[in-house]
This record gives sequence, C-alpha cells and structure tokens, in this order.
Amino acid sequence: MRALKQSRTSSESASTTPEPPHASSWAAPPEFYIDENMHGRSLRRCITDLGYQVHSPASVFTRDRLEQGVRDEDWLPVIGEKGWVVFGRDQYILKRELELQAFVKAKVHMFLFPGDAARDHIIELVRLNLARICALASARQPNVYWLRRDSVTSYEERLAEIRRRRS
Repeated sequence: MRALKQSRTSSESASTTPEPPHASSWAAPPEFYIDENMHGRSLRRCITDLGYQVHSPASVFTRDRLEQGVRDEDWLPVIGEKGWVVFGRDQYILKRELELQAFVKAKVHMFLFPGDAARDHIIELVRLNLARICALASARQPNVYWLRRDSVTSYEERLAEIRRRRS
C-alpha cells in the first residue's frame, strides 16, 4: 500500500492526505467495469489517470446489444468471468431475485456509490477508498461493498447495521 503524503507547517502537527494508489503499486492491478448507471467520463478518467484499465458497457457489448438493453443478469456473468471490479449505484441489485442470483453466480466484487451521489462526491469516494478497493479485489473473495467517505462497508456489515437500527 502506498504511504500517505505528509505535510507540515511550523504551527501545525503533521497531517495526512491519502493519495490513491497508482496501478503500478500492485503486482496485478484490478481492472474496473463501470456500470451503465454511472454516466459520464469523470470516474473513468480518474481511474485511468492512475494507470488502471477501465471498461464500460460500450467497450464490452456491441452497439446493437446495447440498444436492445443489457440486463444485469446478462452482464454480470461476463464481468465475473473476466474478474473485473464493478462500480455502480444500483442499490436494489441485491433485492431483485434474478439479479441477486446472477450476482452470486458471477462472483464479482461490486462497489456501490450512494444512488444520489454527484460526480465530485463519486470521485472523492474513489480517491479516498481506492487502496482498500484494490486490496479487497486482490483478495479474490467476491462481495458487495458500499463506499463512504470514512469506510468501505461490506454486505454483511451493512446488514448488521440495518438490524441494529431496527432493534
């Protein structure tokens, strides 16, 4: 993992600013797939500028196929087979039975952003959490994670939080 950048002034104690790790920081850097619900090029540019490979529906599927629509249960197995890490914002993917089954079978690492997150917030979440995202992806244990400013929360941790709030 890349060291944190430190800056000092005469009147302040050391502060740390996390720097997202460059792809060269990893023996085998993960490749990313940005789901179609993540519009725009800013996220793609942020990740490619750090040396990572990024894929999108347009780079994986033909134009005809995209025009017909690619359902989650169709693209998840393709991405899972390639071992790519998914970025998306579909908060309900684990609640719809067909998609849940496709996710489990595909064995993907999926990192979800808040559904209403603006572009700058998404970029911030990636920059703050990229080291953790890459470490989790390198572990090759598929799961769904929610990205927050202060953490990457697994599916199991999120379920436990929900249960605690309900009790």
